[in-house]
Amino acid sequence: MKSAAIVGGVSAIMTGIAIGVQSFLSGRSENMIGSLKTGLWTNFLGGVLAGGLILVLFYVFGVDTKQVSRQAYTIMLVSGALGITIIMGVSFSIARAGVTAGLAATMLGQFAFGLVADTIGLGGVEPIPLDYRRVIGLVIMAASIFLLLPRE
Repeated sequence: MKSAAIVGGVSAIMTGIAIGVQSFLSGRSENMIGSLKTGLWTNFLGGVLAGGLILVLFYVFGVDTKQVSRQAYTIMLVSGALGITIIMGVSFSIARAGVTAGLAATMLGQFAFGLVADTIGLGGVEPIPLDYRRVIGLVIMAASIFLLLPRE
């Protein structure tokens, strides 16, 4: 295995853990203030933190801001708007379905989008043909989410 692949894999695992912790915290916050406020406040406070980091990087350390294109800013704006929706959705679902089922369902949605993106070649990569194995994989994931849902 190449070391870059190992570093990428470990990074993905650590990111997954961070998503799990953030999702858990969002679910707890949803119980306190609701999913709309959780989504808005989480992103606002994250934006304040990011703004502070931008000030430090750009103005204290002199990182060049001209390297970011207008198109990149537009993409990041849409991504940030989706972030609000994501946090609201995660906090809502985890407060009702539990952390395990909520995260699994979130991953199923990510995998379904990834399957479509791979099949049509989004992101500048060669398309990966859709075959029965990939569809069966999603069906198995959906069945596992059903099994992970709490029984009441």
